[in-house]
Amino acid sequence: SNDPVGDRPGEVFYLRDLDTGDLWCPTALPIRGGTTTCVTRHGWGYSRFEHVAHDIATDLLQYVPLEDPIKISRLTLRNTSGRFRRISVNTYTEWVLGPSRTASAAFVTTEIDSETGAMFARNPWNAAFGSRVAFADLAGRQTEWTGDRREFVGRNGTLASPVALAGAVKLSGTVGAGLDPCGALRTIVVLPPNGSVEIVFFLGEADSAQQARSLILLYRSEDLDGVLSAVGSYWEDVLGTVQVKT
Repeated sequence: SNDPVGDRPGEVFYLRDLDTGDLWCPTALPIRGGTTTCVTRHGWGYSRFEHVAHDIATDLLQYVPLEDPIKISRLTLRNTSGRFRRISVNTYTEWVLGPSRTASAAFVTTEIDSETGAMFARNPWNAAFGSRVAFADLAGRQTEWTGDRREFVGRNGTLASPVALAGAVKLSGTVGAGLDPCGALRTIVVLPPNGSVEIVFFLGEADSAQQARSLILLYRSEDLDGVLSAVGSYWEDVLGTVQVKT
């Protein structure tokens, strides 16, 4: 949002227990648990967010490959309770695709790509970058989605309490033009007692729709640990070039 005071997020991960209705985030905001602790670490080429709430331990790891315009988010959920858990995993992205969301929102269009199932977003009225395609993808695991921010957040809702997560509400699948644009994707996971699962989310922008498809398909099958290792090696080389001893 470019607001240094409010620091309003434009990208959020939400978790909802389908049996109890509990709603929380793997990060400290926008939903802040009263007694829970969030640990945030920034290292060489990565950020990591750790949180335990509602008997679910979460670990969100984010990094960007050295060469490709795609951000990789790896969310690991671990069930610390003694019962099966049904968790709805939701990702929310506010498309800007211009100098500011206020100026560009009216011109952003969204669609679901028929080949990959990812959500594509464009702003053809952007003179410099109108041909580019932004994308959001849950590594093909998304089962519900909407490109309408009003549907997800609500007319009088907030990111701390989005209307689409207030109950057992299915996302409509609405995409297109003339919306208050966003990219909201959902998948549901079932965790056995002490079980764990990793959910991968890709966010990026490419020169064309075909390049976007190629990036998505490449990283769905890529060794993501190897990508992270390459990023770490790069920063180790950069930061280790000059050493000072006193």
